[in-house]
Amino acid sequence: MKTQFRAPWDGMLITITTVIVILLIGLDSFTDSWISMVISWSIILGSAVFGVYGYSLQDGKLRILRLGWSKDINLSDISKVEVKPDAMVGSLRKWGIGGLFSYLGYFSNQILGSYKAYATHRKKTVLITTKNDGLIVVTPDDPHSFTETIKTMIGKH
Repeated sequence: MKTQFRAPWDGMLITITTVIVILLIGLDSFTDSWISMVISWSIILGSAVFGVYGYSLQDGKLRILRLGWSKDINLSDISKVEVKPDAMVGSLRKWGIGGLFSYLGYFSNQILGSYKAYATHRKKTVLITTKNDGLIVVTPDDPHSFTETIKTMIGKH
């Protein structure tokens, strides 16, 4: 049973991340101010640290893998999990990162209402309903296998 899943980037995430990083580094080359450099690199590194790099199912938890840390969700808190392609279509970001290393934070749309996203690909979406946090969208490389694995693991707990 697969318990590690990558978080693939879609074309828009690649484009947004590349353009913003190039712009921020490019701005530094036109200024001699160390303050500008600190701000630019703080934005880049801060966003990279909070980015989503994969998902792991272990020890009764879904671990959303970040750079050096993880956001953990107990499998016992999950009441429903389903593949829901394009669940993020038409979303508005309320608070979070909208395309620099991930789509992360609080969003809303007409399909889901309000939800949290730990996503990197707008089409490979899996919707998780939890008892405590409501709706969460994640984007593993193999949404169907991911969903079946969680359902199997929840059945064992």
